[in-house]
Amino acid sequence: MTIGCRSYRDTKSTIKNDTACLDSLMCNVDAGTPAAEPMQTTAPPLTLKTSDLDTIAYREMSLSEAIQLAMQNSQVLRDLGGTILRAPVNLATNETRPLAETDPQASVEAALSAFDAQFYALGKWQNNDRQFNNRFFGGGANAFKQDTHDYVFQLSKRTATGAQLAIRSVTDYDANNATGNEFPSAWQTQLHAEARQPLLQGGGLSFNRIAGPDAQPGVYNGIVIAKVNNDITAAEFRKQTRDYVSNVINAYWDLYFAYRDLDSKRDALDRSRQTWQSYEAQKTSNRRTGAAEALAREQYFRFESEVQDAVAGKLVQRTQVNNSTTGGTFAGVGGVLTAERRLRLLIGLPISESMLLRPADEPHDAPLIFDWESISVEAIQMRTELHQQRLELKRKELELLAAKNYLMPSLDLVTIYRLRGLDQSLAGDDSAFSEVGSLEYQEYEANLELRMPIGFRQAHAAVRHAKFEIARAKALLMEQERQILHDLAAVVAECDRAHVQMETNLNRFLAASDALNVLEANREAGLPVNLEQLLDAQRRTSEAQSRYYLSLVEYTIAAKNVQLEKGTLLDTVELFVVDEFSSVSINESGMNHSELPIVDQAEFTVEQPD
Repeated sequence: MTIGCRSYRDTKSTIKNDTACLDSLMCNVDAGTPAAEPMQTTAPPLTLKTSDLDTIAYREMSLSEAIQLAMQNSQVLRDLGGTILRAPVNLATNETRPLAETDPQASVEAALSAFDAQFYALGKWQNNDRQFNNRFFGGGANAFKQDTHDYVFQLSKRTATGAQLAIRSVTDYDANNATGNEFPSAWQTQLHAEARQPLLQGGGLSFNRIAGPDAQPGVYNGIVIAKVNNDITAAEFRKQTRDYVSNVINAYWDLYFAYRDLDSKRDALDRSRQTWQSYEAQKTSNRRTGAAEALAREQYFRFESEVQDAVAGKLVQRTQVNNSTTGGTFAGVGGVLTAERRLRLLIGLPISESMLLRPADEPHDAPLIFDWESISVEAIQMRTELHQQRLELKRKELELLAAKNYLMPSLDLVTIYRLRGLDQSLAGDDSAFSEVGSLEYQEYEANLELRMPIGFRQAHAAVRHAKFEIARAKALLMEQERQILHDLAAVVAECDRAHVQMETNLNRFLAASDALNVLEANREAGLPVNLEQLLDAQRRTSEAQSRYYLSLVEYTIAAKNVQLEKGTLLDTVELFVVDEFSSVSINESGMNHSELPIVDQAEFTVEQPD
């Protein structure tokens, strides 16, 4: 009866009409909701004009460390599309699961509250003073005077079978001048025990657990439905956690490529500087025409422009989830400073510091061979989107069971047992209470109440609607499975393509380097060299080197996307979403199993051993 007894009392803001709290809030609203306290700003951003990558300090960071920092610093599961500003309600946070569990309308607690005991009390006082033209209506007198008191106390509860139980005390006091009264004033008290049990519609454990009491056709919020809704929220949280981790991995390898792309362009810039200086010296000694020096100078400034872009980067779309593929297709865009800021944003570090992050891990280039039969079964079993849709289907099937209940008429059995007592005094000897205790006056009442709509039009519509919902959910589930198998096949094929391209581009880079080395050696030896052929070889070498690293990162991202598509990305990085805190570890960081980071659905933490 007393489960969940908690209360809140604030007489200052109710009967005393104290509006201090409201006024303090409205002051901020009227003032345009200024910041409560100034935010601590970060250091100025590193830019092309204010930073020198040759002298700046670097912080080497492994991929496992980046993921661990992301989990430690992520009160919000960030994305890269600016959702935090455009639609912040769509982002998962520490409070995602608690919000679902405490929803006052749709949570399990809300569903259970329908079965909480309810206390009701009534006090009523009345004075009557009137005249009657007919003595009969005045109790034997033309002038009728009366004082009455009525007191009702009731404790009621609904059971899991839909029954309503109530214990009720009804006490009234009546003092009047009617001539036929035995006492000039009397107290009458009654004790009621009442039970109302639905026998058809609204009865039974199944219906009340699915729909809850006082449900309507098509509107169900029982304990089981609320539990399924919580599980759907948990699955959505796991999906957003997976996408967040995928974005962190994407940003990490974007930054890796930015550094390698910068390296290739710097190498090309150094070569072109030497070539330009050589032809400039020959022009000064009148051994070469000015056209040759100008071509070499143009090539130098071309590579310098590419180096500048490789350092600063442009504000264009980078690798992120749901960009061509679920896990994101590698964009292949350089820019160290831009990619580094992007990684900082995702893992929760200050947006700008005096040192730059630099990836310490290298992409893997070993060939991967996937067993299609096993990974396709794994994808169907483990993809979070399918878990959500299967839960949706189960919810629709539960709603169909509840809808069928409304095809029955409402037939309720109502029983009331009543004890009565009447006397001049309420308590003590020869009182109304003592007469009730003597059990002398007992009453019993039982009745059947039948209500039914002719034709059950709404109930049949609810059943048909629930069946259509099930058919739709099944169709969506089948199509989702087809889409997931298609996406899995696509990323497996992309993985093979990227690996073949990586080997091809490595051979291309080696060939271009060999050709350039021969031309450079001939030039340094004083042998005649075609200038345009030399400049073209420099461009080819730079492009081939950058292209090799691009295909290497493409292969790494594609391998990660295979894990994502088959639903094992979080397992691969040994990150687990649980309901309670525990300890896990990231193997790549050299930590043991007792140190693994855990993402809790109520709070992101990384627990370390004592």
